[in-house]
Amino acid sequence: MSAPLAINISAAVSFDNKVAGHDGVLQDPSGAVVIKPAAELEIEFYESLILHRSFASVAPKFYGVLELNEQSAITEASGEVHRTTGADRAIVLENVAAGFVKPSVIDVKLGRQLWDEQASIEKRKRLDDVAAKTTSGSLCMRIAGMKTWDQDKEDYVVYDKYYGRSFDIKTVKEGIDTFIVKALGTDRRKEVIRRIITGISRIAEALEKEESRMYSASILAVYESDPIAIDEALKEERERPKRSHDDYDESEEEFEEMVSETVEINGQIVEQVSMFSAGDIVVGEDEDEDEDADEKSVCRVKLIDFAHATWTPGEGIDTNALEGVYNLRRLFDELLSAL
Repeated sequence: MSAPLAINISAAVSFDNKVAGHDGVLQDPSGAVVIKPAAELEIEFYESLILHRSFASVAPKFYGVLELNEQSAITEASGEVHRTTGADRAIVLENVAAGFVKPSVIDVKLGRQLWDEQASIEKRKRLDDVAAKTTSGSLCMRIAGMKTWDQDKEDYVVYDKYYGRSFDIKTVKEGIDTFIVKALGTDRRKEVIRRIITGISRIAEALEKEESRMYSASILAVYESDPIAIDEALKEERERPKRSHDDYDESEEEFEEMVSETVEINGQIVEQVSMFSAGDIVVGEDEDEDEDADEKSVCRVKLIDFAHATWTPGEGIDTNALEGVYNLRRLFDELLSAL
């Protein structure tokens, strides 16, 4: 068994790549992980991913759970972790934007129905009104927020939730086009879009295989906006040995051994660890031992926000979320065809 993965959050800071969702999310100084206050349902969902390996491959790596109490290192480190009703603990997740020089980020909320069965009548009406007035209603997806790197100004352009709400079924493609910055040039834009489409397709496959309900979940896409860095990532990707699916076919015994590993965060051992990445499983490794730690990425696409997610065996697949996934993929397909 390898040593616990050591993560230092004693100097945790506000997460700087959040483009949608609630406040209170932190990242550790290295930027490797994010610490997000979570209610019990979301914690249970992440912990259940150990039983849903194909689905886990499209979610952020889950490192475990931290208690939010007066003695906790996370609360001592920063006053920015705000408790919400039912959120006395925080989940520790992979920072999907880690490792990029200039990450551009988009959060696309899925579904026409944005509330779960526990929502009050008032909340249901409010969210239904939002859906009816936006592409959530017409396309089962809506740009919830994004930020892109402006090379000329050497700064980020941030688009809030009202930007995404301004689009209709005919104009939403403008938002998708804006996300893939033109300063990269046509060839690089195509490379990014192809990989985003592949990532969205993997999410679609996972949702097609599992009977679940992903109310108000999102697709998070991040890509490298720095021209030099993306060229290096593309070169590295071409030179990297391709791994077959068989490389990830661990036995049940090996899988059980890996998920029993632990993570130590400022001396606190988290409750349970399940660390997954796309297509493989990385659990309990020391950062110095991680062969992929320095690999550059062109882009990453993940399914996030499981505060209202549940497994629903026997009830069929989640057409509410899947329709949004299909429409988002189509929009990127159309953008690629137009270049």
